[in-house]
Amino acid sequence: MAKPPKQQPTSLPPPKSRRSFFAVFAAIVTGAIATLTPLAAGLVTFLSPLLRKSKSPQVRIALLDQVPDDGMPRYFPVVADREDAWNRYPKQRIGAVYLSRQAGEASPIAFTAKCPHAGCQIGYTAGNDVFQCPCHTSVFNLDGTRSRGDKEVSPRDMDQLPVELREIKLADGGAVTEVWVEYIDFQTGHKEKHPTT
Repeated sequence: MAKPPKQQPTSLPPPKSRRSFFAVFAAIVTGAIATLTPLAAGLVTFLSPLLRKSKSPQVRIALLDQVPDDGMPRYFPVVADREDAWNRYPKQRIGAVYLSRQAGEASPIAFTAKCPHAGCQIGYTAGNDVFQCPCHTSVFNLDGTRSRGDKEVSPRDMDQLPVELREIKLADGGAVTEVWVEYIDFQTGHKEKHPTT
């Protein structure tokens, strides 16, 4: 009986070195970082305005000396930096307020000049004892309440805003008191107050 021929051992491919594995791995990781970094930065930049919480601006309206304690409302424009989702517009008129201070009161009260019904500018004529909306005949007392209550076209009273007094020291050693208002723009047409932002 003949012996089967002796088989030659098959040669295995040489094992890959660890260095080549780490080189390939490092190249993949570096490529992923190089690709994803600008993509992530662009995504964050694009979405950041949507994630930013908006707040009602505190706006300097007037000096306290400009609001005498005689109970008469005084009209002041509200000028502040305005921002939309991606743009900033410095020193824009964003609304108007009425400030009035009763005799002996240290701080004035503030009402937005925007009518709660349809957003028209509420008017006041010096010497009158009411505010009047020129668009749909709503009338408001000087304390901001509706003159005829629920019979008014406006669904609610004038919107009162928070007021803060700040004392500012002057270089000459004196001081002035500034009136700051948290300007909140409320939605129109609702009985309840809902901020627009």
